[in-house]
Amino acid sequence: MPSSQPFKTRSIPLADSNNTPRIVAAILGLVFFALIAAFVAMAMISRDEVRINAIGPLGKAPGIERGGVRFSGTVHVWEVVGSVGTDHDGNAQLSLNLRGPNGQPPDAGLQLGASFVRPDTDAVAIPAVLQRIGQGVYSGSASLPGDGAWVLRLTVPEITGVLAFTVDP
Repeated sequence: MPSSQPFKTRSIPLADSNNTPRIVAAILGLVFFALIAAFVAMAMISRDEVRINAIGPLGKAPGIERGGVRFSGTVHVWEVVGSVGTDHDGNAQLSLNLRGPNGQPPDAGLQLGASFVRPDTDAVAIPAVLQRIGQGVYSGSASLPGDGAWVLRLTVPEITGVLAFTVDP
């Protein structure tokens, strides 16, 4: 016999429909907050080394009989363009030009240093004394005791530019 009572449905709530938008909003808010925190942390964490890129070979010439490499990069706020080459005795000749964000050269008081090190060794760095020969133009040299892989470390306040290069035999 059919029942006179209306058919009742029983629902099993998986999630209260009033809480679903709140849960989605909370998850999206946490993801957004994590992204903002990551970007702020990236700005606060300064790298103390940046890569300087080799842009081509430096042809052999008197004083650089073994050739070398031309390089370019940004070290802190300074655009650096230069070259490093070696003579027949293994003396490295370094020249570079620095320009600021607006194309201005650094003042004479810029603390600028350069050294050569062997990669993957604990050997002592070989300093190259840089001399200012013009507005933003510097040169220096150092005696490298062997052929093979070397790293130029160009240091300005707060950061060091790193260039890997090879001295040909």
